[in-house]
Amino acid sequence: MKHTVNRWHCYPDERLRNSGDTIDGHQWRVWKLCVEFAVALKLKDRSELIFAAINHDEAEKVLGDMPGPAKERFPALAAAYAEAEKTVMAEMGFRWSLTDQEAAILHLADKLDGELWARKHGVTGSHDCDKLQSMADDLGLGEMVMGMLK
Repeated sequence: MKHTVNRWHCYPDERLRNSGDTIDGHQWRVWKLCVEFAVALKLKDRSELIFAAINHDEAEKVLGDMPGPAKERFPALAAAYAEAEKTVMAEMGFRWSLTDQEAAILHLADKLDGELWARKHGVTGSHDCDKLQSMADDLGLGEMVMGMLK
């Protein structure tokens, strides 16, 4: 049996809470977005970005998924969780080195996937779309992301 972790488990709207989204599914969708963004930006070597995208939440299989609102409300807990994630990822052998641009692409893809999943399940307002658009604009991906959000 494959070990998986459900996402959205603390979200107040049952459409997301019961949507069946998992860490594995999320990582796959983030990987696909990162590939699309890397191609659009004509990145030559994207191997580190792709490896990071498909594995970026593997530590959650050990630690569980800490909800974003909890991270925002309790920054000290979020910092401790981030340290635990680094430790677990190192123990699992997941290491990568991203450029600032690649890290921004991964961050955008990670957040954008959440918004797209929520919309797919009839929930809007789960993410700050202005912030997503700003992140995309900073990368030169504004039109592409705007099209995805329509």
